[in-house]
Amino acid sequence: MAMIQDFITRLGKRRFRFSAPIDPDHSFVAIGDIHGHDDLLEALLDKLEAEAPGLPVVCLGDYVDRGPDSAKVLRRLADLEQGRGPGDVVCLMGNHEAMMIDFLHLPNSKWPLWSRNGGRETLRSFGIDPDDGSNPDQLSAALRDRAGEELLDWIAHRPLIWRNGNIVASHAGGDPTQPIQAHRGHGLLWGHPKLFSTPRKDDLWVVHGHFIRTAPEFRDGRIGIDTGAFQTGRLTAAIIEPGHVRFLST
Repeated sequence: MAMIQDFITRLGKRRFRFSAPIDPDHSFVAIGDIHGHDDLLEALLDKLEAEAPGLPVVCLGDYVDRGPDSAKVLRRLADLEQGRGPGDVVCLMGNHEAMMIDFLHLPNSKWPLWSRNGGRETLRSFGIDPDDGSNPDQLSAALRDRAGEELLDWIAHRPLIWRNGNIVASHAGGDPTQPIQAHRGHGLLWGHPKLFSTPRKDDLWVVHGHFIRTAPEFRDGRIGIDTGAFQTGRLTAAIIEPGHVRFLST
């Protein structure tokens, strides 16, 4: 298990152009991009059980691709969400899950994009060799068989956003100049160029992943927690409570 580092950032320690307080209706945990690293997810969940027991958990998407254990990650998260009470675990859609589902519906046209972005590793995690000469239609059929329709249906129905007080969770943060709406094309899956330059004007904070940074970010209406788990071994969570945020990383 990787050494766990703790980070804490509190309101009032730095000056923001964005002045709205952190004001969730109830405390919760957000977990950043996992990308097929079930070992890091297990380590982080163990740490959270000690540091923030009983808090609802919101996962911000990108469970698959890049790392070796996408199938394990998906099954662990689906079991957690279905095994706990309503709202205790929420798993949002990421752009990599969207690519996976798009591939299942349109194998030939969507395979080039997904294969370049980690789809090969995801297929291998389900015991499928993407280099055995199979065409995209055959790979799609094999994935449906190995994953099972129940798990694939669970993935396809991941929500795009989750809201708690003035905190909105989404995979990539969305367009800060527009009201947050749960529609693809609003920058919620692939991000928006203004996310880092334009603070929101609706007093909402967004907690998001997608954009890899060396350390979690907490500024100008954003809480960014993608620390590049598949590259760095650091999977990050934010414990978000009224008035402050704590970060935990593997």
